[in-house]
Amino acid sequence: MLKNKQLGYILLIVLLAATILIAFQSKTIIVDSATVHYAPMKVTIDEEGKTRVVDHFVITAPIDAFMQRISFNEGDSIEKGQTLFVLEPLPSAVLDPRSHAEAEATLGASKTLEKIIKEMTATAKADEELANLTFKRTTQLRKQKAVSQYELDIAKVEKRRAEAIYRAAQFGGVLTEYLTSMSRSALDYENIRQLEGKNQHFKVSSMASGKVLTLEDKSARIVKAGTVLMELGDIEQLEIEADVLSTLAVKLQPGMAVDILRWGNGLVLKGFVKRIEPAGFTKVSALGVDEQRVKVILDISTEYKHRKQLAHGFRVEVRFILWQADKVLQIPNSALFRDKENGWAVYVINANKLEKRAVKTGHRNNLMTEVIEGVTEGETVVSYLSNELMDGVRIEVR
Repeated sequence: MLKNKQLGYILLIVLLAATILIAFQSKTIIVDSATVHYAPMKVTIDEEGKTRVVDHFVITAPIDAFMQRISFNEGDSIEKGQTLFVLEPLPSAVLDPRSHAEAEATLGASKTLEKIIKEMTATAKADEELANLTFKRTTQLRKQKAVSQYELDIAKVEKRRAEAIYRAAQFGGVLTEYLTSMSRSALDYENIRQLEGKNQHFKVSSMASGKVLTLEDKSARIVKAGTVLMELGDIEQLEIEADVLSTLAVKLQPGMAVDILRWGNGLVLKGFVKRIEPAGFTKVSALGVDEQRVKVILDISTEYKHRKQLAHGFRVEVRFILWQADKVLQIPNSALFRDKENGWAVYVINANKLEKRAVKTGHRNNLMTEVIEGVTEGETVVSYLSNELMDGVRIEVR
């Protein structure tokens, strides 16, 4: 009796398994497909960048001076040699009535002192001449032994003292002349500044043709040496500065082609890598992650007439072309999956059934993968995978 029960259970299990197998084999799975085909293919890296003029001139004040009002506006065209701005010597402080009266009194006192010193100098000169004459006569009388040695010594001392007093009077005369000149300068300046054509002007000219990119302040004002006044550049000669991840920068090289996209016009501009700077820097990404980036400078090869709207400091997107070919056998990235035994594999659709097939891949971009071996042109593969797919399953193409 027990054996009959066990036999019945076994038959029931076999029957259920056969039913499930038949039901599974009869089930049709709907899939999306893609055709293996030849087409042009590019492997690219997309990064953001901004434009800048190739020859960028920062104009600064060469000296401390008073700058006249600048007549230009941002965007105005400048020719080589054209005057950019005019500098004047710094004006002295204007004298108020009290200071003016003090300056006049000081000038009057210095003139009087100058006259006194002149009279003292004339007296000292006369004393010096008398002392020299007395010394000569005393020297002759001493040779004749008509006077004593003591009288000769006194004459010598008087001569030296007279000479010293005369020299001091001369130095005093020079000093009073300086004092008079200093006292007169403040008053003379107010008279000179009112005369036309007396102020010396220093004109700063442009060293190149271009446009005014930025203008700090066009108002007349006092500027210090080194103050940035304006920036000039030729916007027809543009280059692009892009910050690229250091791990991607090592794949770039000078002369590599680039596409310039989304700069405000549907036209795709052409360019190439001009140089890769040798030093990287740390930049915080939008997600707050520290990234090591490298500046890559690009040259725009598209003619200016096709990009007139593009100017200095504009945002662009740059697509670096790492590799490209005109005829590549390719399939969508979504058709590939990892097989434990054979590496990369795809499901090929053959007579509404799936055939798992190992493939050898080559280059890959964001959408497509190059296929070197495993499939041929015109074959159809499943483009989107699911857990229901397996070798030999019946399918229906959507």
